[in-house]
Amino acid sequence: MPNDRGAKYPLTDIACPDLTVVILTFNESLHIERCISSVQDLASEIVVVDSGSTDETREIATRMGARTLRHAWLNYASQLNWALEHGDINTTWVMRLDADEVVDTTLNAALRRVLLTAEGDISGFEVRRYMVFLGQTIRHGGGVSPGRVLRVWRNGCAVCENRWMDEHMLLMGRSQLLEGALVDHNLNSLTWWIQKHNVYASREAVDLLNVQFGFLQYRS
Repeated sequence: MPNDRGAKYPLTDIACPDLTVVILTFNESLHIERCISSVQDLASEIVVVDSGSTDETREIATRMGARTLRHAWLNYASQLNWALEHGDINTTWVMRLDADEVVDTTLNAALRRVLLTAEGDISGFEVRRYMVFLGQTIRHGGGVSPGRVLRVWRNGCAVCENRWMDEHMLLMGRSQLLEGALVDHNLNSLTWWIQKHNVYASREAVDLLNVQFGFLQYRS
């Protein structure tokens, strides 16, 4: 995994699928280089949508060959849908990736193979996702780790449902499960982890209140 931040990381010239990887960021200088490195030989374009980082996130992403956009944050769903609508994505396939996630080598190889040969009735691909924190793989996460998530789809065939928490991609068409995994390996502290999940609890409360009061319009 490269750690020389003075080096240049142009996207590889090796033939790769017609794929854009979209990464949403805010102060992810700790993770963004590792994340981009895991898909750099796979994607024909990497688009980073940043919501106002004050660290080196945008500079690192640009140096590694990503196209960097800025957009104010509301929630994950609205940010991702903004990227899909306004990110000038022209590739056949799109992949959603979090900045603290890494595509393992098996999944990288599987994507390279299937995106070049996928049958016309396949609109998306699901992947297994594992979480690692403080050096330990979380294996009993109530379906979260390991989890099964849709992360790759044909351009125009999916949107993110309008939720504040536990948002999923809504796919038009059929999906398949791929070999390999996404590894969510966050390098922040335990204090950060607790604060993050307190925010998640608040977002989930918004969704629960919406069931009762209907102040958000969900896509279905």
